[in-house]
Amino acid sequence: MGRHSREQEAVVQALKAALAAVLALLAAGAIGGAQPFLAPYAAVLAVTTTVRRSWSGAARQAAMLVVGVVLAYGVGLLVPSTPGALAAVVVVGLLLGRWRRFGGDREWIAITGLLLIVNGVAGHPALLVSWVVLSVVGSAIGATVNTLLLPPLHLRDAHDAVQSLAGDIALRLRTMAEGVREGWGAGDAAGWVAHARAVRAAVRRADDAVWFGRESVRWNPRRRSIRPSDVRLAVPEAVERVARLSERTAQIAVLLGDIADLADQDADPGLADLLDQLAAAVDATADRFGTPEGPAEAIAGSAAEVHRRRDPEIEPAQVRATCVVTVADALADLTPSSGQAGG
Repeated sequence: MGRHSREQEAVVQALKAALAAVLALLAAGAIGGAQPFLAPYAAVLAVTTTVRRSWSGAARQAAMLVVGVVLAYGVGLLVPSTPGALAAVVVVGLLLGRWRRFGGDREWIAITGLLLIVNGVAGHPALLVSWVVLSVVGSAIGATVNTLLLPPLHLRDAHDAVQSLAGDIALRLRTMAEGVREGWGAGDAAGWVAHARAVRAAVRRADDAVWFGRESVRWNPRRRSIRPSDVRLAVPEAVERVARLSERTAQIAVLLGDIADLADQDADPGLADLLDQLAAAVDATADRFGTPEGPAEAIAGSAAEVHRRRDPEIEPAQVRATCVVTVADALADLTPSSGQAGG
């Protein structure tokens, strides 16, 4: 999904929130109560980025509201002084909110109790019931609107993120192939290593996008209309495969740098061809992952060529050198730079 599509979705979600607020306000008018703003307020909060988050958030908000109302009522009975009651409700509410099931909204218990104490309604059961009813109705309306009216679905975002990641890895490999074909030095290899390591951040973003996309399917009525061909890469297995390719690319770049540290290297067309074949295999993986034929046929020829060029007499030494360099690369990633250490 491009930037334009994301902006369109933001507009759609904003319009849905506005509709939910209006419907909640009308419902509040029909129900009655001293604080009608509570219903549209809760409705807007419930129009979130996924259907599941709308309903789980609405349930969590309702639970915290009930706890906050009960807390304010109890403290109001026990502590007659408003400042004292306010302090008690904030302290106890924040401690209760630390329960992990309240998620990231743990401060709302204290805030609810604070509002009730300050407004002087903590001692009026009818008004407290009105707070709960209006808030729950508003949350339910917001979640319902988010579910029934163009519910957000983010699988395409996840697919595009993994596809873009694979394309970036293939580009890095072709860049290295071009340099190896012409001859390379330590400076060239340093750039390849930096770029290869930078791809790791894109791996994390793609993994987050896939996780978010999978969540957006849950409880979503639009999941039945999803075409598998459009979201082939929106699965954890695809991210894992591309992540391994990313690490291999970084490892290759470090090995090329290790060689160049000893001396500038002459052109190596054979190695360059292998890098190009690996880049083509990465493209094939992205293009055919999840399809009936899969990428195996497209990759088989390249794999056979690589195995044909292996030299069994020097392979043990190469394997050991690769292990040493890979460990050094991992340690380099864990070692703070001089600028970070000084900060």
